[in-house]
Amino acid sequence: MNTAQRNGLHGQIEEAVDQRQPWELRQSRWYELRHHGLRRQNKPWLKAADMHWPLIDTQIEKLKPLFLQQALGMDVVASFVPMRQQLNAYTKVAEDWFNYKIREKTNFQEEILSWVDYTLMSGRAVIKCFWNPGDKRVGFEAIDPLYFLVPAYTVDLQDADWAVQVMPMSVPAYRRMARQMGWKSDKATIDKIRGNPQEDNIPGTNVESDVKNLREGITYTNNPDMIIVWEVYRKTDDGKWQIYTYSPADKSIDLREPMELPYDQGQLPFIDFPYEIKDKGWFSPRGICEILAPFELSMTSMWNHKHDAMTLYNRPLFRAERELPNSINLRFQPGQILPYGVAPVTMPQPPISFDVEINNTRAVAEQRIGTPDYGINSMVEGQSSRRTATEIKSINAQAMQSGDLRARLFRMALGKLYRQAWSLYIQYDKQSLQYRFAEDSLSADPVALHDQYELEPKGGMDMVSRQAMVNQAIARKQLFAQSPWVDQVELDKSIMELDDPTLIKRLLRDPGQKAQDELEDEAKLIPTLLVGIPVQAKPGQNFAGRIGVIMQYLQGAQQQGQQFPPAAMNAIMQRLDSLLAGYEQVATNEARKLRKDIQSYFQSTGMLPNPNQAQPQQIQAPQPQAPQAQPIVEQPAMPV
Repeated sequence: MNTAQRNGLHGQIEEAVDQRQPWELRQSRWYELRHHGLRRQNKPWLKAADMHWPLIDTQIEKLKPLFLQQALGMDVVASFVPMRQQLNAYTKVAEDWFNYKIREKTNFQEEILSWVDYTLMSGRAVIKCFWNPGDKRVGFEAIDPLYFLVPAYTVDLQDADWAVQVMPMSVPAYRRMARQMGWKSDKATIDKIRGNPQEDNIPGTNVESDVKNLREGITYTNNPDMIIVWEVYRKTDDGKWQIYTYSPADKSIDLREPMELPYDQGQLPFIDFPYEIKDKGWFSPRGICEILAPFELSMTSMWNHKHDAMTLYNRPLFRAERELPNSINLRFQPGQILPYGVAPVTMPQPPISFDVEINNTRAVAEQRIGTPDYGINSMVEGQSSRRTATEIKSINAQAMQSGDLRARLFRMALGKLYRQAWSLYIQYDKQSLQYRFAEDSLSADPVALHDQYELEPKGGMDMVSRQAMVNQAIARKQLFAQSPWVDQVELDKSIMELDDPTLIKRLLRDPGQKAQDELEDEAKLIPTLLVGIPVQAKPGQNFAGRIGVIMQYLQGAQQQGQQFPPAAMNAIMQRLDSLLAGYEQVATNEARKLRKDIQSYFQSTGMLPNPNQAQPQQIQAPQPQAPQAQPIVEQPAMPV
């Protein structure tokens, strides 16, 4: 870009700064209103009440958790959908690796709060996603809307003609940034771009028409310890972004050589989040401050008038029936004797209730932004009755409609941010495979890290609070607990991941694996039974599977001609009877049929005598050394 083009671009930026002056004035007023309140101009008397009702700040603090829950409320920050065929395990590795990088290796959790706060304050805020070559990690920076410049007609940030990030910083901070980012930091350069308190050296003051373009902290500073740096992004005709870094104090000095945006994804590294979408234009969205300003001013005025009335009632006026000499010496104190004819002036009752009017205004304001107060109706009507569950459910349904819209707008911006961050990791940091998930240190498979994923913020739209989500998951579990078409393991997992994601690995076991473990456990009990030690069944076991293990063992032993001693056979029979009794508590008909089949098998193999030769209510173990079988003593029989 030649000098003429540079001057033309700089002129467009200065013109945009001038055009947004009314917006800047409103922002300064909203900031003052939120943090300090607009002071009372005409007090009725000295030291009269000058209160500030913090309606705007209260509502902003109420709304912040909604957006924070969207970003950080789940076990991982984003869901990955692969756009090519691959194993689900690879997708899970990519999710966990990205979650570890975002949560623990970046400043995302700190900057996301500022990003949301700027949006609620100003109506639209911008966050920067960039690769930090000094720290070798992805960095995030929430930018104050006053320090981000775009043409006023911009609708989509990625389609803007140019964008400017204004970076005011101290001289030492500039030197540190210069070492990290490769900017010029010699003494001559710093002397030219640092603030100058001499007004005649301020750029533009020599030309009367350019004075209106000056903005303290944006285009110049008179603080010699401060430097203002502009990072200008200009879109070329072929759709690529060129970066120019210079100071408005001397636009002829490039603090870094102009370069093309080095990121493979080719997008402007800024993502904007509008609080609302209405008419076109960069400055059209309104924040909480602009929406609630009239309500806060009204409530503050009524609060001040209430305190004025309290002052008049607590310190009333007095009248005297005759002239009093030296009335200034009168002191109205407890026990004081007043002169004759002095009496208080009776003040009439206020025609309205200040508390009712304040609460009415507050109710309208909270309806306006969709954050209802469940107790406001009782305060307005002077009742102590609580709202019914039906009323609260109806209020929640109305509030969720407004919250859902805000959540969708935020998730759209959050998805763009995650996709840019993932692209930077794939470009610069895919060789760093170590990561941590819960309490485990793992290594990612390089095959799982590629750019063919679609990323979306994890979770659903109606994530108002974690407790509400847990209640929904529990209700879902109760509704589908007996459904054969619903995966019960995933239902349990959906509850655990909301409560504590680390519990999934510690507590959750696949039903197939659990059944296999039970079969192996039963096989390990067989040597105990063979030495004659009986083992009773426990409630909740897989009775049918364990019986099958024992019968499979007996069949194999029978085929090999193995003989069991009486004590071993007695323990085996007791174990089978215990398992069958437990099975009958779960499935009576199946257990009785299985008992009959086992009885028939034992009789056919000679392990039990024929019913015509033995007592029908006894199970007898074979005695190889005796001519006759002996009945089992002190053991409940297995009925035929």
